[in-house]
Amino acid sequence: MQLDTKFPRIPGDVSCQKTFIADINLVKIRKAFVNNIVRKIPQKTQFLKFKLEVSKSNEKIITTSCGFTYYWQEKLSKLTLSNVITSSLCSLDIKRKFYKDKEILILTFDAKSLLPMINLNLVKPFKGHILGLEKEHLLYKTIINDEKYLCSCSVQKEMNYLLKNFLKDKDIKLIILECTNMTPYKDSFRSFFHGEIIDILSLIEEKLPGSVNPKFL
Repeated sequence: MQLDTKFPRIPGDVSCQKTFIADINLVKIRKAFVNNIVRKIPQKTQFLKFKLEVSKSNEKIITTSCGFTYYWQEKLSKLTLSNVITSSLCSLDIKRKFYKDKEILILTFDAKSLLPMINLNLVKPFKGHILGLEKEHLLYKTIINDEKYLCSCSVQKEMNYLLKNFLKDKDIKLIILECTNMTPYKDSFRSFFHGEIIDILSLIEEKLPGSVNPKFL
């Protein structure tokens, strides 16, 4: 289920057919815009649209193109026998059993809005690291302005610089890519970060082995 956006979905993005081995059923949720979903509490009227699509779906995996739909994870899961994966954040509870919060970094589009939303679904508040994009970042502007062109090379350089600088003097062992639009760049992250990286593709492949093109895992 993809938000109603026009910006490019490049290979490695969960909304790009080339990311997967088999064909996917891609449903664009009409008028589910970024500013309706990416907020501390996504608009309730938008939930009804996602609810409708989940209720009539019979695919083994149902996922979304925006990690902020994690806010509805529990509600959507109750509507179907399929595996619902709204976000890579679905792995957070399990991973906290193996990593201390201070060893975890969540990379997101909007850090300020994400923390309150995460803690609504957690018994114990998350006290780890959350790194978001700044308004001047190319990927931020592309998404928020829904631009039709994206220079992935420039985004990669910018993301690498942002992440490298943040990791300095920190004992980060796990990076969770909450923003699904960052997943195409994780291979480059591995050139300087040698811990574990989890994204929505990791969780899809775990539930349905052989579904994701190996070069994007």
